[in-house]
Amino acid sequence: MPRTDKLARASKSVAQFCADYHITRRTFEHWVARGIGPAITQPAGRYGRIVITQESEDAWKAKHTAIAATISAAE
Repeated sequence: MPRTDKLARASKSVAQFCADYHITRRTFEHWVARGIGPAITQPAGRYGRIVITQESEDAWKAKHTAIAATISAAE
């Protein structure tokens, strides 16, 4: 089985991520450009699609949950 198939099973497309978090693709791209989005992976090759691994999504959620908790505590 090619490596990209394993990656696809353990990851989400950008469209899936955006749907899960109710954001637009533009918002996602803005977050990534500003360094506040999840880490993305793009398999090698001309047509490698950008994906967000489960580990990347988990780390992103943990980081932003901690930030939100800090802001709530300060209010």
